[in-house]
Amino acid sequence: MARSEIMLVIAQYLRKLPDLERMLGRVKVSFQASGSLALPLISKKMLKQRVKVFGSLVKGLRNGMDLLLLLLKEEQLISSLSKNFKLPELLGSNGLEKFLVQFEAAVDSEFPNYQNRDVTDSEAGMLSVLIELFIEKAAQWGEVIHAINCIDVLRSFAVTASMSCGAMCRPVILPDSKSISFCEGEGGPVLKIKGLWHPFALGENGLPVPNDVFLGEDSDSQHPRTVLLTGPNMGGKSTLLRATCLAVILAQLGCFVPGEKCVLSLADIIFTRLGATDRIMTGESTFFIECTETASVLQNATQDSLVLLDELGRGTSTYDGYAIAYAVFRHLVEKINCRLLFATHYHPLTKEFASHPHVSLQYMACAFKSKPESYSKSDRDLVFLYRLASGACPGSYGLQVATMAGIPEHVVEAASHAGQLMKNSTGESFKSSERRSEFSTLHEEWLKTLVNVSRIRDCNFDDDDVYDTLFCLWHELKSSYESCSSKSR
Repeated sequence: MARSEIMLVIAQYLRKLPDLERMLGRVKVSFQASGSLALPLISKKMLKQRVKVFGSLVKGLRNGMDLLLLLLKEEQLISSLSKNFKLPELLGSNGLEKFLVQFEAAVDSEFPNYQNRDVTDSEAGMLSVLIELFIEKAAQWGEVIHAINCIDVLRSFAVTASMSCGAMCRPVILPDSKSISFCEGEGGPVLKIKGLWHPFALGENGLPVPNDVFLGEDSDSQHPRTVLLTGPNMGGKSTLLRATCLAVILAQLGCFVPGEKCVLSLADIIFTRLGATDRIMTGESTFFIECTETASVLQNATQDSLVLLDELGRGTSTYDGYAIAYAVFRHLVEKINCRLLFATHYHPLTKEFASHPHVSLQYMACAFKSKPESYSKSDRDLVFLYRLASGACPGSYGLQVATMAGIPEHVVEAASHAGQLMKNSTGESFKSSERRSEFSTLHEEWLKTLVNVSRIRDCNFDDDDVYDTLFCLWHELKSSYESCSSKSR
């Protein structure tokens, strides 16, 4: 048969199958329970349910067995599929096909209306014997069900890859990365996806909007492992984080990935802090849950982890929220050094880490479109481009989004006036934050190291500890310079 015909036949068989794994589990449990209970003690309703489950399991296995026997005739296909599962002996004198035919005949003769049959005492004894004989080959039945499940999953992967509305690619999995610190050289985990898009987030024309996500260094190029992502509300930040997470999960499952090219090192754990929720029954606020989940990230993340944090610190006051976001972000960048996507509306963070060699500033682009018959610069619509751009977002555009949401114009104007007053009152702070972008937190650490070395009395540069410290510092400065040079090119 042609490959398209095989896919169609597989789909037809799979549609007929019940949840065989769950049914086999229920039959096992009923057999174990019947061993400790006398048949007269089992209610008629329970017996009726057991007959229905056992009959459905046998009939479902018949459909599954027919599918496997059909695929056995396609030698090339079954050879590829058998790499993912082990099939027991199906044909022959000891094959499962022979036993299944016997069980099927017993169900048809003893329980013709098994889906809705009131069981007598004699039939209950027969059912007990059939289940006992069936359970003797429970391991082989389990292998058959596992094979069917694998075929179902692989078919779903194939359909996803072939019927997608956007580009799909086969991911390239790199060997496990060794734990490498800043001063030991280049390398470490990589995530490189070109043309990434989310299957459920399409543009206005119904087509995907692709973006490139590069985290970590590889043989072709150098990129920081951290992206500090800004942009307006509804601009696509959370969608980009979700698309990245989905792509990594699909890649590590063995499925094609939404994108033109995907190269990655395996992630040992994926941590996400997305959305906002509370637990009213346990008295846990949104901010408390946010901190709890963030604590799990800080305690368990490794260099090989993928961390996605969305608007950390928004559930409390501005100053407390910014302080928490700053401290968490700095710890993840400088202590854990994992692959990190950090979306935020705290724009001072972009000034704080603008010169950091291990951080890349990017934002979701947007534009303004003039309204028809309007020549005023202030009377324009905000248009989301859903495109990733380099640098920090020029503004938060919160007032424009508020207007789009339907907040009355006079309220938005009052908010604009209040915001301008706040900016004027904190003007010096804004100016200092602008200067701060030229001096990163990593520069502070380098200066502290030099100061500490200079304070050592009778400093002997032949001392191994001092030499190692200075060599490490030299390597960091060299790597930072090379990274900045490649960015400028």
